[in-house]
This record gives sequence, C-alpha cells and structure tokens, in this order.
Amino acid sequence: MKKVKLHTFEEHLKEMLKDKDFKEGYYIELAKVNFAHRLAEIRREKKMSQIQLAKKARVSQQFISQLESADGKNLTLETISKIANSLGVGVKITFDKKKGIRVT
Repeated sequence: MKKVKLHTFEEHLKEMLKDKDFKEGYYIELAKVNFAHRLAEIRREKKMSQIQLAKKARVSQQFISQLESADGKNLTLETISKIANSLGVGVKITFDKKKGIRVT
C-alpha cells in the first residue's frame, strides 16, 4: 500500500504562497482580518458599542459590523481616518521591505 504524506497547514500554505495570484489575495484577506480584529479591540478598549462608534464616525452600524467581520467593502483612507479619529487614535501606514500587509 502506498504511503500518504500528510502536510501541516504551514507546509501547505508555504506551497500555496508560491502562486502569485494566491499570494496577493491571501495577503489582502489577511490585512482585512488584522484590521477587523484591531478595530474591534480598540473599540472595546474605549468601551464603545458599534452604534456609538458609527454615530461618532458618521457611518452606519452595519458598516462598522462589516469592518469588524473583515467583510468591509469600499473602505477608504478617509473612512479609516474618520473611524480612527472617532476612537481617539491615529493611523499609521508603513511600507515594509517584507511582502504582505500588517496592521498594528
């Protein structure tokens, strides 16, 4: 019987990231997820509800919900800035030598 080699997720991902289109999509989705987690984390630290943040940023609660579930569409730097200002935080965008997108 032929042995089947099992791969770890990390091994599989490393292999998949060799594909240019997959890699581009992967890092975009990773950035969305990182942004979503960080946004929700800051909002909770500030003890704000999604509704409170939405009113302060002049966007809908549904939009905040979409952003926090990494499903946000039409997100602009202007909107990010409005949301950050509403949370009392700044926005920092960096271009790293490493490929990929990070949110901190």
